[in-house]
Amino acid sequence: MSYRRWDLVWGPDQFKSGENPSMAAPQNDTHPFGGEEYMTVTLATTPRWGIPEDADWVADEMARRSYASPWAVASPKHAAIVRRQGRLEESFVQTVVDALGTYLVPPTEE
Repeated sequence: MSYRRWDLVWGPDQFKSGENPSMAAPQNDTHPFGGEEYMTVTLATTPRWGIPEDADWVADEMARRSYASPWAVASPKHAAIVRRQGRLEESFVQTVVDALGTYLVPPTEE
């Protein structure tokens, strides 16, 4: 099984051993290693950024309220992902991707 744009997956935590938090896979079909590894952002229960609301869910939902962390990007291998947990609407996906982009834009010179 290959994961698609904004599938929510249960996989390795890049900051803690032994934990398997949810992560969102926002990459598109141009990822050079699609199906082998994924670009993900972490979902956490700490309220810091965007919250997927009920209307943002296509399938399933989180057991606990979770928040997207567009600055916490990882690239897990397919074999490291435990399972698919759900899927979000494209509009929420794009909001997170746009937020990620703001961290990558060069600073303006003053």
